[in-house]
Amino acid sequence: MKRILILCFLGIVLLPGCQDLDLEPESVLSDGQLWQEEVDYERGVNLLYPTLGAHGFRDNDSDLAAPLDNNATSNGSRTAPATSNFFNNSYNSIRDANFVIDRAIANGFEDSRFVAEARWFRALYYFRLVYVYGDVPFFTTVLDPGSEDLFSPKTSRETIVNFILEDLRAIAPLLPLQSELPNEQLGRITRGAADAMRARVALFEGTWVKYHGTPGNANTLLGEAVEASQEVIGSGEYELFVHAPDPDISYKAFYSEFGNDSKQQIVARRYDAQNTFFGVGNTGPTRKLADMFLCTDGLPIDRSPLFQGRDLMADEFIDRDRRMSLNIIPPGFPSINRFDQEGVLPDFPTPSLSRTYYNNYKFISLIYSTPTGNLQTFYYHMLHYPEVLLTNAEALYELNGSITDDQLNSTINLLRARGDVAPLTNSLVGANGLDMLEEIRRERSIELIHEGFRRGDLRRWKTAEVEMPQALKGAQFVGTEFETAMLPEGGLRYPALPPIIDPATGDVIVEPGDQRSFNPDRDYLDPFPTEEIIINPNLKQNPNW
Repeated sequence: MKRILILCFLGIVLLPGCQDLDLEPESVLSDGQLWQEEVDYERGVNLLYPTLGAHGFRDNDSDLAAPLDNNATSNGSRTAPATSNFFNNSYNSIRDANFVIDRAIANGFEDSRFVAEARWFRALYYFRLVYVYGDVPFFTTVLDPGSEDLFSPKTSRETIVNFILEDLRAIAPLLPLQSELPNEQLGRITRGAADAMRARVALFEGTWVKYHGTPGNANTLLGEAVEASQEVIGSGEYELFVHAPDPDISYKAFYSEFGNDSKQQIVARRYDAQNTFFGVGNTGPTRKLADMFLCTDGLPIDRSPLFQGRDLMADEFIDRDRRMSLNIIPPGFPSINRFDQEGVLPDFPTPSLSRTYYNNYKFISLIYSTPTGNLQTFYYHMLHYPEVLLTNAEALYELNGSITDDQLNSTINLLRARGDVAPLTNSLVGANGLDMLEEIRRERSIELIHEGFRRGDLRRWKTAEVEMPQALKGAQFVGTEFETAMLPEGGLRYPALPPIIDPATGDVIVEPGDQRSFNPDRDYLDPFPTEEIIINPNLKQNPNW
């Protein structure tokens, strides 16, 4: 088995159109293969690896990131689409996974590790569908084109999630540990991937059941999230990445080339380093995100004496969680980018790239092998160790209503230490009138920002109806250095005011609250494509779409 690599051609932001390398069969699975040898199943499942996902700023549909154009999902203005690539591609991939699994059952290869990989992918696709739509059509075998089962009604999310969790439990012993993979098999699904995915699914559904009151046993699911995440933690297979040349930037370096195949990585879409470049992307971290980062004493900015205010553009970055300046470039400080590969020139917010006047720093490459900044790549980390640590802490608290300092030290405080932030303890929470659950959720939001978790988290916590309709804000502009900053050659750095300013605070307003909405009777689930409902009359649209 050759190393699983994907070759993509990208511009300043990652573009679609990846070409699969060394993955047979090249198009669609069929019975042209004999399916009599294990290598047939290895080749068959290889087709599924490119579906893991791709780089991109995935929280533009939330309250913590603002793209250059208003996001219809974020502001509640979307309508049910006629078609959906996500819907179609998910079921196409489920069909491919079922094809491999069906052939394995027919030919006595059910216990092959490669068939276990196919079952892992099937679990991934079904969870993605449940995550978006809730109840969905459910098939565990390949159906003939004329089968009446193709027009089945939706299956309950409870049934599908139970199936996913059972399948992930069953395949874990069939998969190798990460440390058992030879170099030529790096990137394949492992036992840790099965347990980490099980933890993700169980936490999502456990909190969904708890806060939405849907059928299911929240405590059983949360207990499984604890158990599955602990399996990953206790395996000793994974650890937080440390960038040896400069440990202070380890958080950011993981998302660059240095983190590829590190022990923090659990599942990644791997790319071939040729003619590739992934750049800043036109998205702006919001003021809400900036304010989430704690001061180094472990306190929020409205409670910490360390907070320096915003008179100067970079003041709010002083004595803050180091992860803040590794996600948002402090104005006037250097950043390594394709124009400044040594990181010596001062970097300032660019309104053409960020309407919030906060420039993103996450996902910008730290290595460039040519003057133009191409010929570099880094992997899309679909599952990595910090998520598992955060899942374990959140599930423990949601299950028990409390969490011990020892449990915090073995999970969240490992992440806070990388940010040079005081540990989260029960005494810190009690002495400062904080809320432990809110602090656990804060850590998840800032650690995993731009990775596509935020809107889903707000939905499962049932707080989206409060958070999503709020105005999207950026930096404080009026009354600060933004108004007076000069260019080296003379003239104001920002000669024009942003289009909308909050008259009370001087903050940039990217999207006013009266232009945003979230309908709690509709928006917790996405709409099915209308053409799918026409094709299958038994597929009922989600409520109020």
